[in-house]
Amino acid sequence: MIIIQALLLAIAANLASGRVWSPITWPFCYPLINGTVVGIILGDPLLGLMAGATINLAYIGWISAGGTMPSNIGIAGVYGTAITILAKAAPDLAITLAIPIGLLGVLLWNLQMTLNVFWVHRLDTNAEKGELGKVFFNAWLFPQLTALVINGTPAFILMFLGGDFFNRLLGQIPLSFVNALSIAGNLLPALGVAMLLNYLGKKKMIPFFVIGFFLTTFLDLSIIAIAILGACIAVIVYYANTKKEIEEYSDSIEEASKIELNIRLHRSDLIKHWLIGLGAEVGYNYERMQASGNVLAMLPVIKRLYKEPEEIKAALKRYLVFFNTEPSFIGNIIPGICASLEEERANGADISDEMINGLRSGLMGPLAGVGDSLVGGIIYPILVSIGCALALKGNFSGPILFFLVFSGIMMVLGYNLYNMGYKQGSKSVMNILGEGSGSITRLTDAFGILGLMVIGAMGAQKVLVYVPLQINIGQTAVVLQSVLDGLMPNLLPFGLIIGTWLLLKRKVSPVLVVLILMLIGIIGYYIGILGLIA
Repeated sequence: MIIIQALLLAIAANLASGRVWSPITWPFCYPLINGTVVGIILGDPLLGLMAGATINLAYIGWISAGGTMPSNIGIAGVYGTAITILAKAAPDLAITLAIPIGLLGVLLWNLQMTLNVFWVHRLDTNAEKGELGKVFFNAWLFPQLTALVINGTPAFILMFLGGDFFNRLLGQIPLSFVNALSIAGNLLPALGVAMLLNYLGKKKMIPFFVIGFFLTTFLDLSIIAIAILGACIAVIVYYANTKKEIEEYSDSIEEASKIELNIRLHRSDLIKHWLIGLGAEVGYNYERMQASGNVLAMLPVIKRLYKEPEEIKAALKRYLVFFNTEPSFIGNIIPGICASLEEERANGADISDEMINGLRSGLMGPLAGVGDSLVGGIIYPILVSIGCALALKGNFSGPILFFLVFSGIMMVLGYNLYNMGYKQGSKSVMNILGEGSGSITRLTDAFGILGLMVIGAMGAQKVLVYVPLQINIGQTAVVLQSVLDGLMPNLLPFGLIIGTWLLLKRKVSPVLVVLILMLIGIIGYYIGILGLIA
């Protein structure tokens, strides 16, 4: 039984950090999802749900852009939750256990990214020989086995040590220190809120964060109520800022002219290309980033269009160059364009390797910026705030709702953008990023408002600061917290979030901010300034 649990825990850790296939593994990397699954594996689903949601609060502003990873959120969620369950600890301790695990998990990520360089060089050999049948092994299978060993090894160590070990270990920690860690855990969500505020916080939009925070504080509105209100405001702002076009922009979009196609891609080829491309990061490596996943996704296209060995070799080599963008939402338009260009090239069009890769390289940065902003700054924090709010009430619909909606948006948006890229070629990018009705700029700003209002509400509910210090006035002892609440409820949590945000704006490392918050919580408890909320 222990071996089976260890193996399942190892698979969960790999799914949370291995980047296998985005519709599954992207939402699974968040502790709200993987913590619940770990709870099911270890026989305590409710504690896994609560611990995972608690951990996720510190990572609401977590964004991994350009291959960088400030903390390994997947490893933090899986192993932070596992230790919490094995030690039979309270859910509010999970966050303080997970934070250092996430930082150590970056070492596992670095090792994985480094070792995957070996497999991409094996792909070079496959391309040189035109070995289509061997691409799968070096692009997908071997990198995933590597990731499974790296990310899954701690699972066997944890299960070997066993629950009694962690229970005894936790039992040896003085109760006062456990209380201090719990207080520090109540402060750490301020970092997640502040990171998102720092990411989305245009000066003109900060008031919407304040509105969300104090609507929840004074009116006790739920996260869902704030989300509905924020969505209404976002729609109003979007249409208010939309200039009336002289001609309907969408009517002016025409398919780019193509040469006569004698060799055509089948619809099944395009669907396979798109679906496999959602696993673009499967062989992610420091040398060429998403090259392994890209060449694997191109196989259906290459097999359909090219029959001569030299043409096959050249096509494989075209997609084994450095490439890195947001691959699952907005970035889907690039493989759609590539499929269109490859189809024309196979029919005799004058399209060179340099043209294809020049276009890919030119688009990957702008589309990564749009994609990371849309997903990391808007879609993820809004959905995970709602999911965590439900989960912390013991409602399993929280992770289920988050998973279905997040992956659903990814699939619908990604499929439509892939088809736009294929049908319109490079012109389709201008329809999205340009000034016409397809422009995403106004939409991003509008839904930034929604994101800030929701994250403001989350900050008001989940950043907890309680000051039990008493002030003697004559014969009367006044609790300082009551005085602060009389001035303004939630004043200290608001001040803590803003203070954390200002530190981030001054380029203070998030790791250092974590240490500062933990020290404030621990020292504040021992000197009697901070206390547990009854």
